[in-house]
Amino acid sequence: MAERTFLTDDELDELVAALPSPESMPVATVDQMQAATRDLAGRAPSMALSAISKGGWAYLGPSPQDPDVSRQLNRARLRMAMAAFSAGVRHLCGHTRQIRPLLLICDPPSLVCMDLACLTAARDDCEAASFRWDNHCDSCGTHTETVTPHLSALGPLTISAHLCRACVAAVEAATFHAADTLQIVSRKSPCPCGSGRRYKHCHGKTREAA
Repeated sequence: MAERTFLTDDELDELVAALPSPESMPVATVDQMQAATRDLAGRAPSMALSAISKGGWAYLGPSPQDPDVSRQLNRARLRMAMAAFSAGVRHLCGHTRQIRPLLLICDPPSLVCMDLACLTAARDDCEAASFRWDNHCDSCGTHTETVTPHLSALGPLTISAHLCRACVAAVEAATFHAADTLQIVSRKSPCPCGSGRRYKHCHGKTREAA
């Protein structure tokens, strides 16, 4: 089984510095990247509601303005992505070579587009393949008794991972620092989807059913 390589902060900074700037890329490529990123951002509210309905939390604010916070969050996302690619990523549909919203599953390392049919097939495929690194954090590689599901975005790429408590705490601290306001969603609070109904009568039904 191929092992994953987890880059250090300095290695990640060097990698980012070596990436081409938007000014040096073809205009058509930049336009496609921006369109794919906007497409993914449009899917964010429904993905956030899914996370909340399952007992999780979500950040729906703009990109952090503090460069240190932004760098910390992007390092974590890039480290997860590079670790998955270092072990060899399976392409689960024929659209992954295109510039469009994609989903990177860290374990088993898999890449698929965000079309519903492709996602459904990918879910079945990943369940059949099973985990390669049970109880290992997808951000630092540490073996731990408990891992927490985690979704994050890096441009048009959504990264699906499982993190240890230390990595979750680091991401939460940086995210809360970036947020202007925090909204605690309880059973009686308005549903974040904007329906006007209480959470328990709207998307909260999914959590209660589960």
